[in-house]
Amino acid sequence: MMTKPTTAAAWGIQLSKLWTASGQPFPVDPGQLALEVTKTRFKEDPVGVVKPHGVSGIDGMLTRRTRGDWCISYDPYVTAKGRISFTIAHEFGHYLLHRRMRDEFQCGQLAMLDYDSLQAKKIECEANRFASYLLMPADDFRRNVTSQVVTLDTLGQLAAYYGTSLTATTLKWVDITNEAAMLVVVRDEFVFWSYPSVRARKIGAYLPPGTPVPQSALDRAVQGMARDPDSQALVGAGVWHPRWETHESALVSDQYDLAIFLLRFDADSGTHIEEPEVTDAVDFMGARAQGQNWTR
Repeated sequence: MMTKPTTAAAWGIQLSKLWTASGQPFPVDPGQLALEVTKTRFKEDPVGVVKPHGVSGIDGMLTRRTRGDWCISYDPYVTAKGRISFTIAHEFGHYLLHRRMRDEFQCGQLAMLDYDSLQAKKIECEANRFASYLLMPADDFRRNVTSQVVTLDTLGQLAAYYGTSLTATTLKWVDITNEAAMLVVVRDEFVFWSYPSVRARKIGAYLPPGTPVPQSALDRAVQGMARDPDSQALVGAGVWHPRWETHESALVSDQYDLAIFLLRFDADSGTHIEEPEVTDAVDFMGARAQGQNWTR
C-alpha cells in the first residue's frame, strides 16, 4: 500500500509513477487520475466530478459540494493546448495539499485572489509544483531530451507528448537543465519576463521586465525565423549577453501579441539534467506563464 506523501513534489512523483505503472501512456489525464485515486484513497471526501464551468475569468476551481465530495471545474473555452490539463492538475494539487484550509479555491489570472498574501502565494506555488511533477516527471523528461539539441521545436514536441503548454514545458527544461539557458517572453518589443537557469544566473543572464529586446532578434522573428521550427541562430556576444555567444530560437504566438525566445549561452555546454529539490519556475507557471500558451 502506498504511503501518503507530504509535499507537492512527492505527490506528483508518486501519482505519475502510478499512472505509468498501470500501463497508461503519456499524457497523464489528471481528471481521470483525480477521480480514481481519491475514490479509493480518500473515501470520506473524494473528488466526485471533473467538469467545465461557465465562470468568466477563472481558469479552474476546486469546490466542496453539499454532499461532502469535491468538484474540479475548468474553463472549457481555453483553446491553447495544454492549459486545461495543467489547470485540472493544479486544482487536483489543491485538493491533495490544501482542502482542509477552505471549501473553495478559484484560480486564474482574472480571478479576485489575495495574491499579496504569503499563504496564497505559497499554496499556488505548491499546486503548480504538483502539476509540473505529475504531468512532466523528471526521469521521463530526461530520457526524452537527452542527446537532442534543445530548441523551441524540441520542447514543442515534448509539450505535445506531455499534453502541456510550450511555456510550461520550456520552463520545466530551463528549471532542471545544467546548461546556461534562459526563457524570454517579449511583448511590444520589450521583455515581459525572463527566467534563467541556475547556471545562467551565475553568468548574470537575466533581463528584467521592460528591457528593450535586441533589434536584431526582433528582425529575425519578424522575417520568419520563428516560423521554421528547426531554425536557430548563433548570435555574437553583446546581443543577449555581453560576454557569451548565444544560440537563439524564437516563436511568435498566434494567439497573443507576444514572442518567446529560448536562449542557450555558450558559457556552458553541459547536457546533463537533474531534478532540483525545490524549483522556482512553478511560480511563473501560476503568476505569469500558465496563461501564456503557444501555438504554431
